[in-house]
Amino acid sequence: MIRRTLPLGLVASLAIFALCACGSSRPPREPEKPPIVLNTPADDRRAGEEASEGVAAELGVLKNPALTAYVNEIGQRLARNAPSGRFQYTFQIVDQDVPNAFALPGGYIYISRGLLILSNSEDELANVIGHEIVHVARRHAAARQALMRDIPKIFQFTAMGQIAAYSRSQENEADRLGQGLAAVSGYDPEGLAQFLSDLEHTERLKFGFSRFTTYRDTHPATKERVAAAGVRARNIAWTRKPTFSRDRNDYLRRLNGLTVGTGGADGVFQGDRFLHADLDFSMRFPQGWRLVNTKQAVGAMQPQRKGYVALELQGKGDDPVAASEEYLADARADGLGVDTIEHVKIGQWDAVRVTGSVGTPGGPLSVHLTFIARNGYVYRLMGVARGRAGTLEGIFNSTARSFRPLTPREIKSIRETRLKIVPALAGESLTELGRRTGNTWNIQQTALMNAVYATDKLEAGQLMKVAISRPYRPSPKE
Repeated sequence: MIRRTLPLGLVASLAIFALCACGSSRPPREPEKPPIVLNTPADDRRAGEEASEGVAAELGVLKNPALTAYVNEIGQRLARNAPSGRFQYTFQIVDQDVPNAFALPGGYIYISRGLLILSNSEDELANVIGHEIVHVARRHAAARQALMRDIPKIFQFTAMGQIAAYSRSQENEADRLGQGLAAVSGYDPEGLAQFLSDLEHTERLKFGFSRFTTYRDTHPATKERVAAAGVRARNIAWTRKPTFSRDRNDYLRRLNGLTVGTGGADGVFQGDRFLHADLDFSMRFPQGWRLVNTKQAVGAMQPQRKGYVALELQGKGDDPVAASEEYLADARADGLGVDTIEHVKIGQWDAVRVTGSVGTPGGPLSVHLTFIARNGYVYRLMGVARGRAGTLEGIFNSTARSFRPLTPREIKSIRETRLKIVPALAGESLTELGRRTGNTWNIQQTALMNAVYATDKLEAGQLMKVAISRPYRPSPKE
């Protein structure tokens, strides 16, 4: 995705390359400020407020006022029964396709679009939110930060096993107290076990995403959590209170229309060509390279990790010279040595091409920049190679030259998938439902997303989630 937001600086861009080359799946943002030490709840709130700005910029907050208000209603009911009343809680939906929920210190809680699509009841959602509230109320982030501070750096690697175990303990506590919080608030604590079971099966099916579990994974194995949550639920006394959704059908209707997977507004890859309907451009990335589409940039990594190329929206403007000078002023301060600057044409548009190099702890990097002005915006294409660019320089140039407007055929070809809530027919199978509605999920995916068995026969009027592909309609021009 190319977003109309502040671009990454040189240091952050090169750091992404360095980490990607080492196989990391979590590139950093802009150079970070010294972290706030979480000594008090006030520190938590200040750190959370600062971090929430990064969440909005990098993940994006879903623009769905009705659904956001609904999630907030559930969250505020749970928050009134939280273990500690030291925080004011806010609840947002992040525009992220993977099922995810997380909490920032101080009461900032986020639920992903993908989690909502996976969920099947308000009870499930309430238990997940309760889990995150416990992380905040019990100040788990502060405890983990303090633990790391107390361990001398030379021993921190050795201590990672104990730290991970401590973090798993926090997760278990959040599950346990979160279920209790849901129960006290009038929700079925079995909702956590049901959701975690669906989440485990989602990971197996690999809906285009995966959870990269390692030995030091900070979450306990999902199977363990499902079993423990089920046992606890059967031993928790609770009384049902009126929910904000009347029933499952009402809950599902609230989810109708959510984007499944990556939305058309984020841009799409068709083979190695990237198409962005809202900004009306296309660019071909190197064949065989690993393609990446993030909230900050779109790009590709060379298979042996010897180079990468990424396109970013630098900002509004019509002058690539001014844009390049502004960027290079900061880049030189970050250590970029400029070798050449030339004025070129990319198609019919003015552009500036810059070559240079920068030293890093891992050795020198060649940097190849192209600034392109089009339709009131300046785009910046950055190519980075280890050592001398060599043949990669030609690849960087050809990638830049591939930048062009979309063709009418390409515009028509861009599609996105939306969640649709449909009533089943009496005795209908999932195969028959899919054929009738144009569902793009297979039988196993459809069963999982609806918490039914693949062999089930459906009841008349039973509401079901299906994924429907449709042509993407670009948003109005700004």
